[in-house]
Amino acid sequence: MSKKKSKILPPIKGKRLPALNDEFNKMGDFLFHEGPLLSHLINQHDEDFFIQWCGNDREFNRWLLYKTNYELLFKYFNKQLSDLDLLLKNPDGFAYIIDMDKEAKWKNIWIVSLEDIPPEYLPNGAVNYDPEDFAPYAEKLKAYIQLHFSRPIKSYKAPEATIEIVAEPPPNIYEKKKKGKG
Repeated sequence: MSKKKSKILPPIKGKRLPALNDEFNKMGDFLFHEGPLLSHLINQHDEDFFIQWCGNDREFNRWLLYKTNYELLFKYFNKQLSDLDLLLKNPDGFAYIIDMDKEAKWKNIWIVSLEDIPPEYLPNGAVNYDPEDFAPYAEKLKAYIQLHFSRPIKSYKAPEATIEIVAEPPPNIYEKKKKGKG
């Protein structure tokens, strides 16, 4: 009888942290298949983050956590950025790799430069937003962000002679009066 080999998660090149100072609230899932694969979180400062499932072993599920913002999400929803672009253009310029136990408690946390993220954890770069592939929450967030960026554009007719030039004459054009003379 042969033993089934356990998956081994790749080693992480980064700085190990005892904890993160932020508290996160899960807003909703973007991708879901037998569990969340990509979820949207917000910290106590109302900053947006994505947490992406990377893999697992017998003990942990490993996740990639990185900051995003409305501008990046707007471009992603409008197919100007890929899933990989969201990560590589994140406002912090780094990410966290987190091991969660079976109770979803954060056990191991690393801060990593984007260059040090294991290649198998990187999004493939070919995924653009398509509402048919994403969970309903993504479409709700898209509508909210598009509302955030939509501003009514008004144009007003202005008369042609509206530009005035304000300039001082050169300093030597006037003679200074001498004190005491009239």
